Formats: sequence, C-alpha cells, structure tokens
Amino acid sequence: MKKPTQKPHWKKVCGDVFYFQYSIPIIMISTFLRKVRKAFFNVPNLFHGYNIYVNRHKLELIERTFSEYFPQAKSFADLGGVWKVNAAYTLHTLKKFQIEKGFLVDTDFPHAVKTKLLRLENLTLLEKDFASQTTVDAIGSVDVIYFFDVLLHQANPDWDEIIQRYAKNCSCFVIYNQQYIRGEKTIRLLDLPFEKYIELASDHSKEFSRFVYEHKNEIHPKFNKPWKDIHNITQWGITDTGLREVMTRLG
Repeated sequence: MKKPTQKPHWKKVCGDVFYFQYSIPIIMISTFLRKVRKAFFNVPNLFHGYNIYVNRHKLELIERTFSEYFPQAKSFADLGGVWKVNAAYTLHTLKKFQIEKGFLVDTDFPHAVKTKLLRLENLTLLEKDFASQTTVDAIGSVDVIYFFDVLLHQANPDWDEIIQRYAKNCSCFVIYNQQYIRGEKTIRLLDLPFEKYIELASDHSKEFSRFVYEHKNEIHPKFNKPWKDIHNITQWGITDTGLREVMTRLG
C-alpha cells in the first residue's frame, strides 16, 4: 500500500455535508512487507499511548475537523472504531476537545478496553452493527461521524445506503477510505473471480477469503446474513467519483 502523497482533501458538497478523503489505491503487495512498513511508520504512536495500528493521518483529520473546520462541534460517533486500534480515535477526540456527547460503535469490545471506556461519562458504547437502522436511531443527531476504513466493508446494507441513513442525523462526515483506482466505477469485489479478489484485497488471509467464497450464500451464525455480506472482509472497491456522487446526491 502506498503512502498518501497529498494532504487530505476536505470536500464540501451541497449544503452542510462535508467529508475528508484521502485517495489511496488498492494495490497488491506482500502482506508481510506491508505490515513491516506500517509498523515502522507508526512506531511514534507508542510514545503517545497508542499501538502501531493507529493511523496518524486519521488523528490529523480529527484535529483539523474540530480545530479548523467545525470548531463548534460538541458531539461525534466513531463507527467501527475498536478493532485493532482499541478505540484510539475516540479517546483522542475526548482528550483533545470539549466533547459533550460521544458514541463508539463496534460489534466486539475487548474486555480491558470496554472496562476502561465505561469510566468515561460523556461516552456511550454501542456493541452493535453500526449499519443497522436501530443503531442509527440509537445514536440520533451528532455533529461529526467517523468512517475510518469501514465503508469498503459494508454490504447488505451497502456502503452508500449506510451513508444515506446517517446523513439525516449528521452534517459532517470524516471519511478515510482506501479508494479503488483501477477503474472508473465502484465495484463489488466479491463478484470477481477468487484470484482477482485476492489480488485486490490482500488484507485478509487467503484461507479466510477462500472460505467466504466457498460459503457465500450460507448464513453467518452471528451476523444472520450471507457470508458474502459480512463486514469482516473487504466488500467494495469504491472510487473517488462514486463517493462524491453519493455525497452530492444526498445534498
């Protein structure tokens, strides 16, 4: 995965809907080498109390959002912000800014992380699927929503429908997404042949991806939808154009 060579793009589309966006290509690369590079780049995180999976560009986006672009914001929701990073972006927001109400949503919370987060009076934990309408309703109106590397995992409902659901309750989206640049149109990756999928979405083990392909239409025991639609695997190659079109359409 190549490091972004440009500053994050702050985009305003129609009315008060904003989003940040990095343009990052999906490129096949050795999983081992990619992890080594990421670990080296993120070593400074350890001096700030974060692990090596925390992305410093995302921390920068949070700070720019609340300091420069939306300083009056007092509430936020971090969707899917637990896995690997242990709620780092939520904790960073609460530490740096005067937040009255925060929400952290994910399907799994490690016990130690959950225990720590429950001590924060201005934070509500929702151990749910953020794609569901019941979760959208539980969060209600907030000033800012984080979509950090999660949209490309959403199917049934699809990523664009999820944006639509949340747009009714929020005017500022902070989106960091690995964009698809091998074509002009957004594609559903699991519609591709298996080897092509592995070439484009190398974040998962080949064994797990093969299992999903072999059981596409079987119902997942926990998420109660087909294996081909679960969020634990990369679902989409989303283009810049595709994302902008959705945001513009929402007005």
